[in-house]
Amino acid sequence: MAMGKLSSLGVGSNVLNYDVIEKLKKADEKAMIDPIDKKMKDNIEKQAELSGIIGMLNGMRNSAQTLSDYSTYMGRKVNVIGDAIRATANAGVPIQDINIEVKQIAKNDINEVGTKFEDRSSPFCEEDTTLAFYVRGQNFKIPIKGGTTLGEVAQLVTDKSGGNAIGVVMKTGGANPYQLMINSKETGEENKIYFGATLQSDDIASGAQELGDGDLEIVLKDANGLDQSVMVTMPKTDENSKSNNNAQAIKEAIKKAIEENAELSDLLGSDINVGIGVGGKSLVINDRRGYQVQVFGNKAKEIGFKKTETPIENLVTSSTPVEGGKLKGSINISGIPLNLADFTERGNTGEQNAQAIAQAINNVAGVYAYVNDKGGLVLNSDSGEIYIKPQDEASREALKSLGLPEGTFAEYSKTQEQIFKLKNIQTAQDAEIIYNGVTITRSKNTINDIVGGVNLELISTTPEGSPATVSITADNDTIVEDIKSFVEKYNELMPKLAEVTKYDPDTQTAGIFNGVSFIRMIRSTVNKIFSMSSGSGLEVQSLIKYGLSIDDNSKMSFDESKLRSALSANPDAVREFFIGVDKTVLGKETRVGGVFRVLNEDLDSLVKGSNSTLQLYEQSLTRDDKRLREDRKQTMQRLNARYDSMAERFAAYDSQIAKTDNSFKSVQMMINQATKGK
Repeated sequence: MAMGKLSSLGVGSNVLNYDVIEKLKKADEKAMIDPIDKKMKDNIEKQAELSGIIGMLNGMRNSAQTLSDYSTYMGRKVNVIGDAIRATANAGVPIQDINIEVKQIAKNDINEVGTKFEDRSSPFCEEDTTLAFYVRGQNFKIPIKGGTTLGEVAQLVTDKSGGNAIGVVMKTGGANPYQLMINSKETGEENKIYFGATLQSDDIASGAQELGDGDLEIVLKDANGLDQSVMVTMPKTDENSKSNNNAQAIKEAIKKAIEENAELSDLLGSDINVGIGVGGKSLVINDRRGYQVQVFGNKAKEIGFKKTETPIENLVTSSTPVEGGKLKGSINISGIPLNLADFTERGNTGEQNAQAIAQAINNVAGVYAYVNDKGGLVLNSDSGEIYIKPQDEASREALKSLGLPEGTFAEYSKTQEQIFKLKNIQTAQDAEIIYNGVTITRSKNTINDIVGGVNLELISTTPEGSPATVSITADNDTIVEDIKSFVEKYNELMPKLAEVTKYDPDTQTAGIFNGVSFIRMIRSTVNKIFSMSSGSGLEVQSLIKYGLSIDDNSKMSFDESKLRSALSANPDAVREFFIGVDKTVLGKETRVGGVFRVLNEDLDSLVKGSNSTLQLYEQSLTRDDKRLREDRKQTMQRLNARYDSMAERFAAYDSQIAKTDNSFKSVQMMINQATKGK
């Protein structure tokens, strides 16, 4: 309404003023707008209450859905007697007791470098050296430059082995507290780290295998570095014996033969090792000191030893062929100076010079040399060490002409004794258990392929004769908790339904959904499950039998002991009554019965999907709200237009009244003046 037009309304008439119009307008708003506002308020309240009811029904539907799901009754609870094993079981695993003896748990390989250091940044070695080891089917040779720090060597071990071996610097205490540890990343015998010289077979053949005299001979070095021969014999294995079984059998036969050799028995498991390769089908024979391992015998190649010896590593090999002509300068081999001019002639070929120098070196006590097929020198020594030291720049040039490096060079056995001093702290091994009288090995302590659906984690060994017992039972606790949740949701819903559908004749007050039939029907829809039963006589099944009941106030109670007793006595009967049974009806497999299956379907029809009863009702309330808002808007527009028009007319009438009043006042004044003197 235009306030400018109403601000002076009534000045002329003292009757047709703003208050009159406002009173008339408020009367019309009360008659026309207030009913719409009340409907809008009721609609908003209905939407809020309906949303709450739908939420409660969805909660109950979720409980009913869980209780009507077959998998709910397949849950399993695991109890382990003893501390050696932890276990879990998948749903549906047969209820059973499993007895398992844990003979050994899987371990990773832990090795200690004996040399100790003041700090992580301390030099690992003064001279160049090489760390050699074998792990997971691969040989690794890691050159270590003189001056490389302890921490850098640890990282080299990890990086160069691709993480199959892990270099770790540990602080162990003492004046020089730091040590290098070289450990395998994974557990299991096939992850053992073998240092020094290692010979691996191909996969051992399957089928019957037998080793008699002369079939398999292994030559190893004793503590004095002398060759010792062991003859390996083995009884015939089964005709159906698999490759991995034969590998294990031959491994044990080799270890037994070594144990029976007085010169080697004390070295077994420390300096001499016999193990199984990656995949469990091959053999590994190792000398940690770096001495050569040799295999002979009539069946050596037949059973898998295509390679019969570890290679011999030369101490020094020329990087280039020896130069021809007259060579100058002196070289120093293990303390003995050699003047090259004394052994070479102008016009000599490189081959002739190489042969002459090799002959001269062979005259040095304990050192010997030969010329390889590339025309270079190869040097070795009886002591396992060679020193090549240049005296001056001319001496360095002389070494270059021979292709020889300068420095100290030692066999791996010397390096092991002087620098690495490797010691095995923990040997990699497979887990070994006995189940149903059968010995089973696995590379890890987590095992899930022995008893279907049962997952085992080995923690420690079991005492002799006292196996761990894994008891698998039905997980009735979950079912009980699901029923409790259902009861809680039921007792939350029913009072709300009573509140919104009630009618009090004394006060004539009604709930917001009083008269809405499908809201009132929810209670009976849910409560019909209490009238459902199956069986007859003493076998009759009902919710009351399983501890569920409702009182006169529609409050549900639950006797947990009744349900637990029924689940223990006949879990199949409980499951079938709750979820129904599958039957063939008209040639089609159909699930019949099941109180919670039926309830779940009924609740689905109420709240699941856009076409469910309450969702459609919610949509209609939303449409009504939109329509009422539009009605109110249009009604207000009509009222505003009507009273704007009325104000216009009142203004016109007021003007006319004012003019008439002014004319009357003028006439009155004239009359008053005319009669004043009389």
